[in-house]
Amino acid sequence: MTKLDAEAIERLIDIVKEALESGHASTSDLEEWLLAAIALEEMALEEEADARERRTFASWIAPGTTTLH
Repeated sequence: MTKLDAEAIERLIDIVKEALESGHASTSDLEEWLLAAIALEEMALEEEADARERRTFASWIAPGTTTLH
């Protein structure tokens, strides 16, 4: 997970915590926010996996190769 992704998740958690402490959040709000945080983390992990796959695939192809046979 990138630093930016981790910061976004931490900020979302802080917002949820503040809302709960101040009494501005309902149970359903909490559930939605936690699901959003989980979704953000999953998206970040998927992006990392995709980036690794692209690097791996690129290393299999010799520079200058334009077709696969």
